[in-house]
Amino acid sequence: MDDRLLKRYREYTSTKEAFAVLLVKKHLAQAKGHWVDVVNCRRYEMSPDDMHFRFVVGGLFKRKIQPKYPPRSAYTINGKFDKHAYYLMTRAITWETAHTDIEQQKAKQVTPIKFEIKGVSYDKNRNSKGYFRDDAPPEIKALADNLYDRTNPL
Repeated sequence: MDDRLLKRYREYTSTKEAFAVLLVKKHLAQAKGHWVDVVNCRRYEMSPDDMHFRFVVGGLFKRKIQPKYPPRSAYTINGKFDKHAYYLMTRAITWETAHTDIEQQKAKQVTPIKFEIKGVSYDKNRNSKGYFRDDAPPEIKALADNLYDRTNPL
């Protein structure tokens, strides 16, 4: 069971829902002591940062079920504690407990605290010195030498 749980958790960690939960936990003070249920979210497609979202909509459910973690001794081999494996397992158990608790509360029709976080667009050109962005290809930057030249250098 532990391997299947870890596999499902690792698949989840690369989803946009996982990053949305991290964003909510980091920036929403009311999320403390609650499970975060993301209903809808949308990332900025061109952003290199996984934490940049256009919006995140969801609900906060009070924590009713507490996760039960394995003892640290189960991750101690020859007197050496495997911190990474234990941390990964505790995160997976917390994730599974959160989903179980949220589903049980939804079945009982508990209304969550609703939230909506809207993102901000940032101008990528704000620090550019020239006409084109600094990371533009050289053939595009060559156009800045004479903006009135309508010939196609490409």
